[in-house]
Amino acid sequence: MIQIGKIIKKVPIFRMLGKESIDFIVERLKFKTFLQGETICKTGDPGKEMYIIISGKTDVLIGESGKEQVVATLQSGDYFGEMSLLTGGPRSATVLATEDCETFVLYQNDFDVILERFPSISLSMTKIVSQRLSDTNKRAASMPKPEEINTKSGSGPSGSLKEIALVELISFCENNSLTGTLQIVKDDQKGVFEFERGQLLSITLGGVKEDKALDKMLTWESGDFSISVKPLTLGKEKGTSEEDSDVKSILIVNNSLVVRKVIERAFKGLGYDVATASNISNSFAEIDSHDPDIIISDIKLTDGNGIDFIKKAREKKDLPFIFITDNSIKAEFEEQLKKLGNADLTKTHEVSEIVKLVENTLL
Repeated sequence: MIQIGKIIKKVPIFRMLGKESIDFIVERLKFKTFLQGETICKTGDPGKEMYIIISGKTDVLIGESGKEQVVATLQSGDYFGEMSLLTGGPRSATVLATEDCETFVLYQNDFDVILERFPSISLSMTKIVSQRLSDTNKRAASMPKPEEINTKSGSGPSGSLKEIALVELISFCENNSLTGTLQIVKDDQKGVFEFERGQLLSITLGGVKEDKALDKMLTWESGDFSISVKPLTLGKEKGTSEEDSDVKSILIVNNSLVVRKVIERAFKGLGYDVATASNISNSFAEIDSHDPDIIISDIKLTDGNGIDFIKKAREKKDLPFIFITDNSIKAEFEEQLKKLGNADLTKTHEVSEIVKLVENTLL
């Protein structure tokens, strides 16, 4: 199950932060959708925000307008745009939604607040790190132009090692979050580099050990290369435990179909099993069939209020509840919830806040 806090933790500039700090960041994320075929950002655009993909797929493209090449495919759990946010420079790639996409967005003003709150993310240090990565992007952009190389449908760039060195190709794959393979062919020898989300997983060259295989191929000044991109899959990552891969179930109960759908899509994109109901009566059939781990509910429903609901539901199972509300909530309702226990209230209707409360409750 992909969780937004864990995704944030994977972003290099936030990796050193603790749970409370990550929660602070999650609170500042905004929900935004893009339709299939819509351009999320273009090469050269001002970089004023970074994106975290909840659901859907995107292609990352580089190159001149009309001659771009797909260098990576990103989907749920991936992020992009953090480098421009850090450096203040323009976008180094175009990102296109190849499916309807839902994202969390961190804007520049919220990022500045984060920098002030956590001195460990000093602007000067992150600019140095990000500038190095930007330099790698510039080198990657010097790869052979489409008219100079062979391309195949569904494949990434290909060309000659005389045009670009192997070390630059590896940096290119890492920096563009490649999930796929980089293949090097010289005479009758073939080397294969396997990447997942930009991380180099393995190197093969016949029966040669990985370290010696890398050393040998780094000396090759001629030969052909090809990059094959494959879509990322939402599933258990290497190194995760069986317990981490268990899917949690959520029941969403709300009068509004629109509200139910928005929250449902967000949590499904994060890997949860989701059921919905429009009122208290309908919810009990879903409780029986889906056995939810948590219920997200409106306070006022057509056939009762939140207190009625939580009491009736807990006759079946002692479930945690999250109620969607705002600052107008009456103090007496909040006091009643405290007595019942294991129930939280949102302060806003932001999806990111609901996600944070769910994850804090279930972790």
